[in-house]
Amino acid sequence: MRTKTFISLILCIGLFFSACKKDGDSKDNANSKGFIEFKTSNPMAVAYSPSQLKSSFANPALIGDTTTTYTTNLLICIGDVWVSQGEVKAGETDNLEWIKLTSVTNTSLKLFENYSFNSMEIPAGNYKSVKITFKSVFYRYVQLASNLSVSYQLLETMSDWTTPCSEAGYSWITNYFGPGGNHSLNSNNQFKLEASGETIGGFKIEANKTAVVSWRLFGGSTSPCVTYLFDNNKNLEWDCGTDSMDFDCSGIVNMWDFVVEYI
Repeated sequence: MRTKTFISLILCIGLFFSACKKDGDSKDNANSKGFIEFKTSNPMAVAYSPSQLKSSFANPALIGDTTTTYTTNLLICIGDVWVSQGEVKAGETDNLEWIKLTSVTNTSLKLFENYSFNSMEIPAGNYKSVKITFKSVFYRYVQLASNLSVSYQLLETMSDWTTPCSEAGYSWITNYFGPGGNHSLNSNNQFKLEASGETIGGFKIEANKTAVVSWRLFGGSTSPCVTYLFDNNKNLEWDCGTDSMDFDCSGIVNMWDFVVEYI
């Protein structure tokens, strides 16, 4: 009888320490952190000299009612970047817990691939969504199809092409990327699907490891969009809010995509 009691006591002690160890492991896992490095990439980046940037660059004349060009880059303002372990889903409310990767909101226009973000330590786990803000006005860099040495930088707005636009007259736009695509928020604070192909497959943050998340322009394509510029007022100049454009992007599947690597 004493032997049975002794064995039972040993088993109880073993179970107690086993439970303590599991609880400790759980706490360790919950408190573990890894690193994320978020960056931008443009496989079609063209080297522009400082004299070609917007402050001093003057567009050459358009060549007629329709000017055929190739889009190669964007001069854009990316304000802030967040990530979440929650999933952006069309029709659901934005009650996700977001972790901000930027310490200061950027307000300057930069070539897309020139953005750099510091590596940041965040809680370990499986992340499914990315939130990005940027200004509603930007410049599109194009090259003349008949003479690639001729470049234009075209002021645009993300609103309707008939909307008057200037660098000063901008608003902030937010994109929400998840496994189901690129979303915006409607007036009810619900996610609205904008582009089903612009997805992020998710990434994993592990203790003492780094996930490198590359946000790629043109979905990583190296074949540019053919971009037709329509000189609606026939003055041979690009006028944002008056002139318009159309695209043949047969070589490009999505405007944006994400690639994840681990180091």
